[in-house]
Amino acid sequence: KCACCGEMERKFLTLDHINGDGAKHRKETKRTSGVGMYLWAIKNNYPAIFQVLCMNCNFAKGSNGMCPHQTK
Repeated sequence: KCACCGEMERKFLTLDHINGDGAKHRKETKRTSGVGMYLWAIKNNYPAIFQVLCMNCNFAKGSNGMCPHQTK
């Protein structure tokens, strides 16, 4: 379920780096694709550096630093 808006449709959900350091983490782990990062997360028991967000909330957070749901 999306940690921001509560969306539960699995096809809409993504993993988000909570601290916004996804690019740095992908470089460190040499995971350049989404699939590679998902496999890394699974292998490492979904560490607390991730949260589940829907695509809309994840995109808004990445573009604006914050999802509009958080400003209400």
